[in-house]
Amino acid sequence: MPRGILLALFGIVAAFAQPPVPKARWIENGIIDAGGSHEPYTFVVRRGGQRLDARQTYERNRSEEVIRKLKEQGVEVFHTHLYKGMGMAAEKPDMEDARRTAEIAHRHGLKVDSYIQWNTMMYETFFAEEPRAKDWIQRDILGLPILLRYGYQQSFRYRPCFANLEYLEYLKKIVRYAVEEVKTDFIHFDNFDLNAEPDSCHDQTCVRGFREYLKAKYPPAKRKERFGFENVEHVNPPQWNRQNPPERMQIIYDPAIQEWIEYRCQFMADALRQMALYAKSLNPEVVIEVNPHGITGGNRAWTAGIDHARILKSTQVFWTEEENLPGYLPDGRLISKIRSYKLARAFRNILFTYIAGDPVAMAECLAFNQTVGFAGSHPLRPEMSNYIAFYRKHRELFTGAKDAGNVALLRSHASITYNHARAQLSAVLMEQTLIQARIPFDLIFDEHLEDLSKYKVVILPDSECLSDRQLEAVRGFVARGGGLLATGQAGLYDEWRRLRVEPGLAGLVEGQRPARGYEETVQSSDLAGAPVRKEVRPGRVVYLPGLRFDGPMPQQGNFFEIASRFWKLPRNWQEAEEAIRWLAKDELPASVAGPAFLVGNLVTQPEKRRAMVHLVNYNHKNQPLIAAVEVRCRLPQGAAVKQVSLCSPDSGGAIAPLKAAQSGPEAVFTVPEVKVYAIAVVNW
Repeated sequence: MPRGILLALFGIVAAFAQPPVPKARWIENGIIDAGGSHEPYTFVVRRGGQRLDARQTYERNRSEEVIRKLKEQGVEVFHTHLYKGMGMAAEKPDMEDARRTAEIAHRHGLKVDSYIQWNTMMYETFFAEEPRAKDWIQRDILGLPILLRYGYQQSFRYRPCFANLEYLEYLKKIVRYAVEEVKTDFIHFDNFDLNAEPDSCHDQTCVRGFREYLKAKYPPAKRKERFGFENVEHVNPPQWNRQNPPERMQIIYDPAIQEWIEYRCQFMADALRQMALYAKSLNPEVVIEVNPHGITGGNRAWTAGIDHARILKSTQVFWTEEENLPGYLPDGRLISKIRSYKLARAFRNILFTYIAGDPVAMAECLAFNQTVGFAGSHPLRPEMSNYIAFYRKHRELFTGAKDAGNVALLRSHASITYNHARAQLSAVLMEQTLIQARIPFDLIFDEHLEDLSKYKVVILPDSECLSDRQLEAVRGFVARGGGLLATGQAGLYDEWRRLRVEPGLAGLVEGQRPARGYEETVQSSDLAGAPVRKEVRPGRVVYLPGLRFDGPMPQQGNFFEIASRFWKLPRNWQEAEEAIRWLAKDELPASVAGPAFLVGNLVTQPEKRRAMVHLVNYNHKNQPLIAAVEVRCRLPQGAAVKQVSLCSPDSGGAIAPLKAAQSGPEAVFTVPEVKVYAIAVVNW
């Protein structure tokens, strides 16, 4: 067996029982990251189109003057280039520049964030340095190199094959240089994804690796149940033609295609884990970060080989470059990156995204990220400096704060991956309801069903593909007094999307329409009907046939992306809100009155006996002030409100006391005004 395949199998077999990747401690205090540029000069020249002063710009971006200025503005981590994918020999001068830049940053008391290109092999120089690398690149079914998608004028950027650990062994050399020579504190792996079909790797490493993955994952009897036969030595990755384009496949029920998706997700997660463990073996305090984007409405498992629940166990930070700039649009859509922030929080990560220059984006970041993250590039804008100063002044309100929602929404991997058009839409519409109804909530993923003790309510938004074990966990949650909200086809299929003879939630859910078959395509938004409530003492259950999109449904394009044009309150959102409140037995942790564009988030620091209600005005451009916001914050059992205060970067950051009263278990008070962002601090 070729060495590359053998190495790849080592990680795949080990992937089913893995200890956690050690976490760096310093980042638990939050992070303020900014820098010059992550582009080395050699790449700027090869890319073309540069200004005549490109060399001077490169030198300035990593200069002591820039580093000193950023520190004066409150930046604590300096982001700079290290490796772009041309090969260590070709990039050695730039890498040495990065090492010298790191020395300057460390001398000024800043930590260093080093950029490493995960997904590029610029073959012209790389092949000259390492002739074996011709066997390390991804190749399509015709044997042609697969390119990183940056347009025809960057066709020199091949994608490496991450199932081939000979390439990963090379990448480890760069990681070693970063940790031991640069003495970096933070590694940024960029372009962390795969191309969508039909642009997937069909080289022999992946073909053999796929078959070995199936043998390692399933014993013979299980393979026969999965495929109808035991011998998978001739199972190939999927193929496509003009009559059957992958981008128009709405429901994925072919076992081989499903497993190919899981294989791609697994080897990406495993490759990252190997890099993270290697870096940590050199220095446990190095932070690992990748750029896979967040929850943008796309089917990331199918189109990019990304399962966030797998990769974010190896990281403490991830990037999203989504273009969902926060705001409230004239058609009633509230656009935010809240989903991506909640994804990060679910796996104890921090989200990096572009926020500089947009007060609402900066406010959203502090409210849902509990730190600044990436502040931008030199020179920082005055608005960004203001928010950094506010954060540093009140850092104790953010550090260690825990999300306090007692409602959980399941993002079922199999459901969203195999019937994206329906399951993603249902999740997005329900999330929009929770966001705009200002109900504190968490996003949870399959593994989190093992422990639901934190929650009063669990929501299954068309979570149609649930395993027997997951159904058992849901039933146990209700039996212990929990509230369950199921919509549409929740529980009608198993984890392989096989139609259940008896609905998985039978006996709990009343009024659910059986699916017509495994190719069921009716949209959740097409299903009308009133919620059906049921007491299952001591728990409660509500079934909602569907969340109905308000107005004509936007056309679903290639790969059925549920992008921000769908991010609108559903027509029957109030039914869903009332159901959630009933299921929670009126024990939601906070209630905030206000217009549809006011969003709140609740976090707590129980050891300090306080809670923080973060308020963000998403319509600041059109309504620069929201007056008299009434807030009710539930206190721990037996606690009495001691003091409520308010602070905001919009008013200089000073702390002002607020009058508060206690009504039963709740602290009740009024925030006099919210411009862009305010924090109400409740002490008990």
